[in-house]
Amino acid sequence: MTGILTGVYDAWDSGLGHKNVKLETAGEGNMELFCEYVQVTPDTGKAEKVLRTVKKRMGEEAYEMIAYAISYPHDQKADAVYRMIVLGLHLPDGKKITGMLTQPDVRLVFELKRKAWHIAHRYMGFVRFREVQGGTLMSCIDAEADILALIAPHFSDRLPLENWLIYDRRRRKAAVHLAKKGFLLLEEVEEDAVAGLETSEEEKRFDALWRCFHKAIGIESRANGQLQGSLLPRKFREFMNEFAESESCREHPVKSRIKK
Repeated sequence: MTGILTGVYDAWDSGLGHKNVKLETAGEGNMELFCEYVQVTPDTGKAEKVLRTVKKRMGEEAYEMIAYAISYPHDQKADAVYRMIVLGLHLPDGKKITGMLTQPDVRLVFELKRKAWHIAHRYMGFVRFREVQGGTLMSCIDAEADILALIAPHFSDRLPLENWLIYDRRRRKAAVHLAKKGFLLLEEVEEDAVAGLETSEEEKRFDALWRCFHKAIGIESRANGQLQGSLLPRKFREFMNEFAESESCREHPVKSRIKK
């Protein structure tokens, strides 16, 4: 997001005219003849100025639409976001931009936002945390879209008193939350650093208990793999403890905490 919004700022500030400028993310698309390519260095200050302008002139709905669209992989998303912002800032009422789906660039941003929202929404339900040594909760995802910044506020609201970490294996990024504080987004986090975190003994016991419960409530004669696959795709199961390798709950007995 920072890189694309910096590109929007520089393109607007260049004075070349919007029809003479096209944005694209690095490494995507084919080189064109008779074009001058300018590498944009991501600048947090410039990106924040663009975001403030979008929120003020185009509203929160447009801001959310742009944020989700940028997170989804697409080779034309940068230019579509740029054109949508240009159009929105030239409208008497910029908030109407989100409803102008007859405009190709606005429609593309809307479609990308919808796809990214669907992915983020599913991960909000499928993320599984495990407790590592020291009491920190850790989870790993491998999402098609860059949704880490989109789902982190959800878990920050629901687990405000916990230290937790969500690691995006595909992009080597992590969202780190400190108890009673906000969360940070870290980049260039090697997977070995996360994989080396050892699960706590209590977590192992409860993992085994949960797997036993998950197996016990199932009715073998009524198993419907096709239905289960549609509701819980296999791509999520790698990180879910109920689908981990079977382990006897007798190996990790859980003491009762019920007070009589």
